[in-house]
Amino acid sequence: MIQSFEQTIGGKLTQLCASLGESPTPHRVIISLADSAKTLVVFDASGIIGTIKAEIEEPEKLVVDAITKAQNEGLIERAIDTGVIQEASL
Repeated sequence: MIQSFEQTIGGKLTQLCASLGESPTPHRVIISLADSAKTLVVFDASGIIGTIKAEIEEPEKLVVDAITKAQNEGLIERAIDTGVIQEASL
C-alpha cells in the first residue's frame, strides 16, 4: 500500500509518499520523496505495544498516523535539511 501526499517544505510544494515496509506483517512505515523514492523517515514498531498496534490496526490507518506524526514532529523537514534518515516509533 502506498499513500501519496504533499507538504510545503521551504516554501515549495513537495510530493511525498508513505508505504508499508515489505514483510508479512506491517511493522514499518517508510516516507520517501515521490520523484526519487529517497527514504526520509522510517517508522518502526518497537516493543510489545508497538508491535501489537501494528498488527491490529488497519494498514491505511498506520500509514496515515505515520504521515501525521512525521508532519507534526518536523521529521520530513529535518531529513531533507540534514540528509539523514529520521527514525521514530509507530
